[in-house]
Amino acid sequence: MHNTIGRIDYESMEKKVKIDLKDRRILSLLDDDSRTPLTQIAKKVQLSRDAVDYRIKRLQKKGVILRFVPSLNYEKLGFQIFHVFLLVDEFDKAKQQDLIDYLKNHQNIFSIIEYSDRWDLEIVIIAKSLLEFDKIISDIAEHSPDIILEKEKLEIIRRYNSNYVPPLIKEEHDKEKIKHEKEFPAKLDETDFKLLKLLAGNCRQSTYAIGKELGLSGDAISYRIKKLQLEDVIKKFTILVNFSLLQYHWYTFSIEMKLFNLQNEKKFETFLDQNPNIMRSAKTLGSWDLLLYVIVENRQEFHRIVKDMKNVFANIIRNYQTWIAYKEHKFEIMSDAIK
Repeated sequence: MHNTIGRIDYESMEKKVKIDLKDRRILSLLDDDSRTPLTQIAKKVQLSRDAVDYRIKRLQKKGVILRFVPSLNYEKLGFQIFHVFLLVDEFDKAKQQDLIDYLKNHQNIFSIIEYSDRWDLEIVIIAKSLLEFDKIISDIAEHSPDIILEKEKLEIIRRYNSNYVPPLIKEEHDKEKIKHEKEFPAKLDETDFKLLKLLAGNCRQSTYAIGKELGLSGDAISYRIKKLQLEDVIKKFTILVNFSLLQYHWYTFSIEMKLFNLQNEKKFETFLDQNPNIMRSAKTLGSWDLLLYVIVENRQEFHRIVKDMKNVFANIIRNYQTWIAYKEHKFEIMSDAIK
């Protein structure tokens, strides 16, 4: 596993990193395709290749760019996604930290978010079946029986969008196509999984460097990458950024609908297109029908999105809740369970 990273931490909000319009443009281009050569980025931002290289390295050194990664389609890898919200007893801080450490080391958990709200923790789990998911939840409960007071489980039915960088500049970006049909696992071999691991560590590596690691030619690596993209295992190449250093806030928004038919679903997809700060959203099975992750620069922006949502869907929203993210303890694109 790579070093554990998180994209939000309120304690680092004071460490603001100054970025200018050129930096924002570079980050935006890397979000669209983080394997884009420096020469192409340089041409688009009207800087020299060396100047672009310097700026990217500076953004990495300052901690703004956390990693260059592929956006993966977990269904194509044979996994289902589950979100579990935990309310924990905060009286025993040592046991609480022990739980977080246990979750961070669990190979099926790729995200852990700490909230300052109704729930204390959200964990995102990948599992190959409901039985495996149930076993994971039982193991977590058995590990920390004294401090887990309450839990709520959601299964992802469909992801509508899944972006990793907020809209830093006002321009059109490549958008993932929303698929309504069930997807089936792709047939991958051991080398494909090793390749995905290397790409998850740093997808800007050259095909030659990756090939050297895997004992293959650069052309063979290029072929395998293109194949993984064509089979929709890799949706795109992007970057992970530190939202806190960029002065962004994270809100998780859950909605229960009275009726969410195909017509309302299409209406919701249009709403997503008009609100790019809703960076990730999904239809869920459980207590809530929709789960949204909103990244904004201020509370007013979030308030505007919520008001718009309530106005557009006033006749079908039954209930909703909002939770403010305080810290992400772990985010791992390619967890050790994927092999």
